[in-house]
Amino acid sequence: MLRSVSSLAMALALAILCACDSDPCEDTDCGPGQCVTSSGEAACDCPQGYVPADLSCRRDVREGDDHGDYLEAATPVEFMDPSSEWVDANLDNLEDVDLFSFHVTAGRIYRFSCTGFSSGYDPSCSVELLGADGLTLPGSKGTGGISTYQSAVLATQDGPVYARVERNRKFTSTFNLSYKYSLLDRGPDDFANTLTEATPVPIGTPVSGYVEPAGDVDVVALDAVAGRAYRLTCRGEYSSHNCGMRVRGPGGEVLFESNTFDYRPRSETFDLQVMQQGRHTVELFIFLGGISFNAVGDYAFSAVDLEP
Repeated sequence: MLRSVSSLAMALALAILCACDSDPCEDTDCGPGQCVTSSGEAACDCPQGYVPADLSCRRDVREGDDHGDYLEAATPVEFMDPSSEWVDANLDNLEDVDLFSFHVTAGRIYRFSCTGFSSGYDPSCSVELLGADGLTLPGSKGTGGISTYQSAVLATQDGPVYARVERNRKFTSTFNLSYKYSLLDRGPDDFANTLTEATPVPIGTPVSGYVEPAGDVDVVALDAVAGRAYRLTCRGEYSSHNCGMRVRGPGGEVLFESNTFDYRPRSETFDLQVMQQGRHTVELFIFLGGISFNAVGDYAFSAVDLEP
């Protein structure tokens, strides 16, 4: 009997000892933070941009706000369906900003858009793309159209990018706090952007492309034969797109350039009389005009031999 009592006491002592040695953080998940022990209890040590909340870490967002105001508290977002997907959001006051984060891959084009109505045609919101340093992302371009503002970039390296949404500063009185946002992966650029890397296009073969971001230039190369004439045509897929061309000879000299100050919606045509045989290049771009506020969009290009 004494032996049984002694064994029981030892078992109880071991149980107490094990309980004392148990890890309070064993079943605690702090998300982006790390579980630490404080006074024998589990607690969350959260990274910048997050605050402790019920043994977890949540983004540091002001009460009444839906998205963080600085990079570390930015809302992570996924790429969306380009045909229909928009997400509701709000700027809770005239000075509020909303930050969103996403990851980009070099060589692909990304577009973040916001849409919101103001007292006129211009959007009530605007977007700026930022790098990991919080500065404007090099190469990114922002443009506004009817109720929609978008900023796009051709990524030059892998890494995080942030979209900063704020009110359109053109408007100080009439302002809609509600807006919708969209994030698209537009894929790789379709044509080269420099004269030296111009994409070869066979004579007689129509091609189509998309200019984005604003200011993007697609460069194609033609092997022209001396003494022949070719009709070069560029047209926007929609009447609002002004498609422009800059045609250069084998030595890089400009043979033709669209008048970008003529804002009337139009296509562009140029009859190239080849004086010197060799590689000719054509720079294709979309410029402001008509209702083409964003200076981005589809185009179709063709080079036809006029003397088949």
